[in-house]
Amino acid sequence: MKQLLFFSLLFLTTITNAQTNLVKNGGFESELLNWRGEENAMISPYEKKSGKSGANITQFVGAEWKAIDQIVSIPKNTFAVECSVWMKTDGVETQSEAYKAAAVILEFTNAGDKQIVSETIAQAKGATEWINYKKTIKTPAEAKKMRIMLALAQTNGTVFFDDVKITTLTEEDYLKLNPGQ
Repeated sequence: MKQLLFFSLLFLTTITNAQTNLVKNGGFESELLNWRGEENAMISPYEKKSGKSGANITQFVGAEWKAIDQIVSIPKNTFAVECSVWMKTDGVETQSEAYKAAAVILEFTNAGDKQIVSETIAQAKGATEWINYKKTIKTPAEAKKMRIMLALAQTNGTVFFDDVKITTLTEEDYLKLNPGQ
């Protein structure tokens, strides 16, 4: 009986400490549900990091901004967030400006939806295999929402995305990940 009680408590502790992904449908298992700009992307059952599908953005000519995005609310008492995305590129052209690339951008906004700060999580050109880009960012005090953008930023080529995650961190968790800050 004591063993059952111990394992039950251990299981409950594990569940309550599990970090919740703030991004809905970050694995694209429900196609582009919850993502805006679905006309700019496609679902691929062939190019994926995990699960049954991933998303991709392709552009052959024009070098326009093509992206999908999702806006999420920041839970109260969030000290920082960790953003993690798997990205793969194929034939992404190099442009003279560095920002013109396959990219993942996280934008913090205030209650009036005005941008406070924008952070680049990932940027790639050429052809790459699947790479997990991960960045921990302190949440600005006045931030109420975040917008995650998965983009082919004013260049041509193909970019694939999968397993998009944003999790919240306490100050203690942040300091463990970023000692000396």
